[in-house]
Amino acid sequence: MSSSTLRRVTAALGALALAAGAAIVTVTPAQAVTSPGNIDTTQPRSLTVHKFALGPGNGAQAGTGQELPAGTNLGTPLPGAVFTATLVAGVDLTTPEGWAIATNLTPQTASTRLSTTSFTSAPSSANGTATFPSTMPIGLFYVQETVLPADATNPTAPFLVSLPLPTGPSGAPANQWIYDVHVYPKNAVTELTKTRVVPAANSAEARNPDLIRWAIASSIPTLAAGDTITNFTLVDNVPTDLEFVATPPAGVSPTTVTVTSAAGIAQSFAIGTDYTVTNTAATSTLAFTPAGLARLTLLQGGVVSFNVLTRAVSIPGNGLIVNSATGNINGAVETVTGTTPIGQLTVSAYSAGNGSPRAQLAGAVYQVYLNQNDANLQQNAILINGITDWTTAANGLVAIPIITPGNYYVREITPPTGFNLPTSNPVQTVVVAGPSSTVPPVQNYVEFNHTQVSAANFLLPLTGGDGGVWFGVGGGALVMLAIGAALIVSRRRALAERASA
Repeated sequence: MSSSTLRRVTAALGALALAAGAAIVTVTPAQAVTSPGNIDTTQPRSLTVHKFALGPGNGAQAGTGQELPAGTNLGTPLPGAVFTATLVAGVDLTTPEGWAIATNLTPQTASTRLSTTSFTSAPSSANGTATFPSTMPIGLFYVQETVLPADATNPTAPFLVSLPLPTGPSGAPANQWIYDVHVYPKNAVTELTKTRVVPAANSAEARNPDLIRWAIASSIPTLAAGDTITNFTLVDNVPTDLEFVATPPAGVSPTTVTVTSAAGIAQSFAIGTDYTVTNTAATSTLAFTPAGLARLTLLQGGVVSFNVLTRAVSIPGNGLIVNSATGNINGAVETVTGTTPIGQLTVSAYSAGNGSPRAQLAGAVYQVYLNQNDANLQQNAILINGITDWTTAANGLVAIPIITPGNYYVREITPPTGFNLPTSNPVQTVVVAGPSSTVPPVQNYVEFNHTQVSAANFLLPLTGGDGGVWFGVGGGALVMLAIGAALIVSRRRALAERASA
């Protein structure tokens, strides 16, 4: 082969390797790199694919076909990728004519002249390495990614590679043959996470402890040159333990969407123009419009965060709510889950003491607070679906049904009729994940003992002791009055009789 032809071939295949996103480095020749001369048809050949995630710091330089030194930072390896290499028909690399044809082919034109001879790689391993069978013949191969890694959003663009591969006059080393060829194609990938967003201490959202906010975050993938983001959706799939909050309480932010650049700078994306949010009973879907997708394409390496506000409506047996989210970016689908604990609090009002049996009391009214100061001042009580006051039933119990685990202060604001407010009021308690239990291990349960209003507060007539004396004195006075009245009547009669005589 003439040096000019070799130069053209090397340039063409180097450009095709660039499409695969391999990094170029200077390395020491491997054993299967031979000195200048004719192709050795007896030399064993191999093709190895090293699969990594495409990032802003890799995939911009052409590969050399040689294996990169150990320790080279190539990014995140991607397991599970499978490639198919199909022999391009009519290209005999043992002849100058074959190399002349290879020089003028592109992946697109080569795809129209593929033979029926193809080879499939093993799936890429944990370190991203996928190997082809060692029986591949000398020839020009059209390589496609036929199975994508789990997190990949775009397949690697098809590329051409020859076995063996010439290093060319500008290679390192120059003008040699590589029989063990290594390529480093990259995939655009995205990372999806879902976490519980803890509200700020003593905030309005914290005072609504049945509310649970989820952050569904997805990276905006770094794409190969010329690729665009054609689809970007995030879906929150809630279990029956949760419901979406259409109208949040005062002071609580609704479901929000935030887009940041790779530098962490927030971007101004508008609902209806750049994205839509659609809710059903079980799903909340964020979908970007064509205008929004075009803007996301310019923000590669950034992050989309879908903060979804939900309300807990029931407690699983283990006290853990599991919520899943699904991302679909350019057809790559990924599902993740988030978990949060949830509990409840049961309050008991009762009366016992002085040998009396325990009696449960109805009508006691309670409020719950986030801190002792609020409890002492009876301000900023928590709300559960808008309710702040909780009244015990005939069994003396009231359940605050859904509440985020943590420390709380319970205050009785109205005692049962005929009873005093408890002496210990408010009471600090701890809510843990799960329902209330009144048997060991006791959890999520607090009780208030009451004393009855004292009869000493009333002025009742005295019925014994000195009171009897006074009743006796009073009776004697009445007798004396009666005797005196009788004497007066008798005297008047005597006077009247004398006068008539």
